[in-house]
Amino acid sequence: MNLIEKLREFDGKHTAPLKKISKELIHHKEKIQELIVFAQHNDIKIQAAATWLLKNLIEENVKFSQPQTTALINLLSNLNHWEAKLHILQILPNLKIPAKQYDLLYKDLGHTIQSEHKLLRAWAYNGLAILADQNSKLRFAVSKKLNLAQGDSAASVRARIRNLSKSFEWIQ
Repeated sequence: MNLIEKLREFDGKHTAPLKKISKELIHHKEKIQELIVFAQHNDIKIQAAATWLLKNLIEENVKFSQPQTTALINLLSNLNHWEAKLHILQILPNLKIPAKQYDLLYKDLGHTIQSEHKLLRAWAYNGLAILADQNSKLRFAVSKKLNLAQGDSAASVRARIRNLSKSFEWIQ
């Protein structure tokens, strides 16, 4: 299977070709690393396709190794397409974040909560809560950020914060 050629079939809108690829990838888990590499491609459609597939694999209960998880977290600061970045943010709740990635992820999420894209902001706050839930030392700082975010102009951000407050007891 020539994965890059299959990713090129994605038009940026219709996910039918991606769903077909995903069904094949379930049986070829060795391709996950290839997807991570393609997620950094210069072509934003390939970035979006690769990250969509990574997200879909997680949703299909494919487990990622610690090196793959580390690579996914490293991707966040290297992506230049908002949709690809959103896919990685949406994957975070399904990952056990390696301790050595805490600082990098906290920094990247801190940048992303300032994005002009309201969905990126909402999912970056979600990522901060996931990170703080796995690293209790961050809970006070993240709780503070979440409280400030309740004043965000986007309803999607405020709704995400309300849901997080219901999900995590430590959020004040």
